[in-house]
Amino acid sequence: MPLQLRRVTSDNEFNDLVQCICESYATPVNRLWRLFRHDPSPAGFIELRDRLIREYWADPAACWLKIVDTDIGDKVVGAALWNTYTENPYPVYKEHPMEAEWWPEGEFVVCGNPGLLTDWMSRVGEPREFANHLLDQFICDRYKKMARPHMCVKEADRLNLETFIEATDLGKLTYEACGFVYAGTNYLESAKRNASPEWRVLERDMQTPIHLYRMWRPAGGKWVEGETQLPWEED
Repeated sequence: MPLQLRRVTSDNEFNDLVQCICESYATPVNRLWRLFRHDPSPAGFIELRDRLIREYWADPAACWLKIVDTDIGDKVVGAALWNTYTENPYPVYKEHPMEAEWWPEGEFVVCGNPGLLTDWMSRVGEPREFANHLLDQFICDRYKKMARPHMCVKEADRLNLETFIEATDLGKLTYEACGFVYAGTNYLESAKRNASPEWRVLERDMQTPIHLYRMWRPAGGKWVEGETQLPWEED
């Protein structure tokens, strides 16, 4: 089961990539994923694939890395979306509301601020060398015990960049094993007054509030407790 790490360089790679996303977030269920793919139909699959393609080529900082199993025809078994910055992309703190245009018109279109880490990064301090921002990472269920997240931090080490992520419960311990440090918890809330029946169904499906762990990895992964200065503690 030899695995290879490759960069996504063409549109036609996204079909297998999105199939892997859907399989990975089904077992165990990733509740936050419900926001980004509300339509489980084949049409919803196509909309998601095409949206990821548009977003990828529109963002010069983005890099999709995929893991393939060369024993079974280069099947995509995992992937990660990274944004790499050489200066702080959020030098001034401000809210980053997201317009969820993939939802039908109605109260679900504004899904608040799921990109909570961008606000946190803007508070970290002066621009540094600067950082990698891991936006998304997943791996198919049968390969989870073989997960090698360090394959995807090698580039950060090569560039001598620190790394920021938001992790789920499942990912937190894995990232800690790769040198990430816990830096706090974000919560995605959905409570609202006079919520419609449809809104309450969404709350039930997502089991909100959802928490995500803010995590940071120093450049090179060199972390010494009591010695390494944390960026949010800098003057």
